[in-house]
Amino acid sequence: MGTTGGATSAEDLEAWVRDDLGLDPGEAVHIAEQPGTDPRCSPVVTQVTITPADAEAYSFHIEHALAEVDRMDVIAALAFGGGH
Repeated sequence: MGTTGGATSAEDLEAWVRDDLGLDPGEAVHIAEQPGTDPRCSPVVTQVTITPADAEAYSFHIEHALAEVDRMDVIAALAFGGGH
């Protein structure tokens, strides 16, 4: 799970996203839990939105509640487009 061995925090997830994408400090990362919309999937998903300083925002989601996200979930979401 998180860097402390417990539940993943928004700070943990932001650090992983910044590291994996090589984001600059000026690029904003917003993390929010949202209800899942597909009854076959997780009832709660974690949405990650990245807003570059000079480009349009983009986002992806991870099919877990924030506390359950691990580093491999981030890598998989980035590699496969997030979500399903």
